[in-house]
Amino acid sequence: MKRVSVPSRLWYENRERELVFPDRWEVDNLTSSGFERDELAPEDIREAVRSPIEGPMLRELARGKKQAVILFDDMTRPTPVKDVAPFVLEELHEAGLEKDQIRFIWALGSHGACDMINARKKLGDYIVENYAVYNHDPFQNTVRVGRTPTGVEVWLNREFMNCDLKIGIGCITAHVHVGFGGGAKIVLPGVAGIESINQFHNQLYRDQSRAGLGNFDDNLMRAECDAAGDMAGLDFKVDALINRRGGITDLYAGPFRAVHAAGAEAGKEHYGIPYATGYDIAVCNAYGKANEAAISLLMSLMVLKPGGAGTAVLIVDAPEGQVPHYVMRAWGTDYGGRHYTVKVKGEKLITALMKKLIVFAPAPDRTMLDLICHIDDATVVKTWPEVLAVLEEDYPGPARAAVIQDGTMQYMKRPDA
Repeated sequence: MKRVSVPSRLWYENRERELVFPDRWEVDNLTSSGFERDELAPEDIREAVRSPIEGPMLRELARGKKQAVILFDDMTRPTPVKDVAPFVLEELHEAGLEKDQIRFIWALGSHGACDMINARKKLGDYIVENYAVYNHDPFQNTVRVGRTPTGVEVWLNREFMNCDLKIGIGCITAHVHVGFGGGAKIVLPGVAGIESINQFHNQLYRDQSRAGLGNFDDNLMRAECDAAGDMAGLDFKVDALINRRGGITDLYAGPFRAVHAAGAEAGKEHYGIPYATGYDIAVCNAYGKANEAAISLLMSLMVLKPGGAGTAVLIVDAPEGQVPHYVMRAWGTDYGGRHYTVKVKGEKLITALMKKLIVFAPAPDRTMLDLICHIDDATVVKTWPEVLAVLEEDYPGPARAAVIQDGTMQYMKRPDA
């Protein structure tokens, strides 16, 4: 048997999962160079926080400030915030700020609120026990800060806007809408009101040639994030590049535009999988964003044979289930968020795109695929041997299979790249 390992369960035991395939199949492991890099040591992370790529040090920005807020991304992002935040706090305390002058806010966007079990995973015990940690509520307690050049009304978290020093901690990964996440996306949609978030997502349909996975330059949705960051007065951003174990390999600090530009440029190689296509089978793992696993379907479609001839396998191992999304997901039998589309059993979407969709989910639920299809239009199994049994029945002879290490963080390079 041929074997390929993929990372799994980032926020749990964070282990490798071994996938086995028949010897008669050609199996390619599709990954990117950055995924295999070693993580930074704590002293390197401290040095990066203390050495912004441009502009003043954080401690200089913090001197004389009365209230500081640290935005941080939620459990749909792999950022190990607890590895960065202590060094941000060092800078703030060096500038004279006390613990009760600093608070942390989950930049949830339109995702559901997080509990303190998750806060301890993300921030570590010490921060949870010594600093205020608040969820963002997109439905209330927001204040209007202006309008972007394209007309998006920007309402932002009241607590965030009440602070005179605004900091963000996040990561840069390939993203299905804004090209690369990170930067001021932690503000919009991170701490925006629900109507602002709805309007932000509307921009996806204004000019799809200027948005989406791999559209890094002149991305119109990135422009909305940047405009909101300017209006909010986001003072300092720290963004990481992440490896296959959820560790930080590179860290950028400073003004959010400069940080994102530097990180995204490095991210093109870090997350970029060399172009490959024409496979019978695409096994697409969801690791860094396992609870937003539906976005990995796009990567599967890129590597499969065209014309609906291939089979996609999504690895969806998120014991907590898929993240609640007030804009994109179902909230009842036949309705959902502003950008949700009802999925009807038997509709032709999946069969038009591929031969079969197999979902490997150790802890499945009936609504987990509402972003993609009706769940009965996919084959859902709980173990890899079950996946292999279905595949071997459909491909009894030779076949070409691709394993994508993480379809939620990586992207496929263009053919000419």
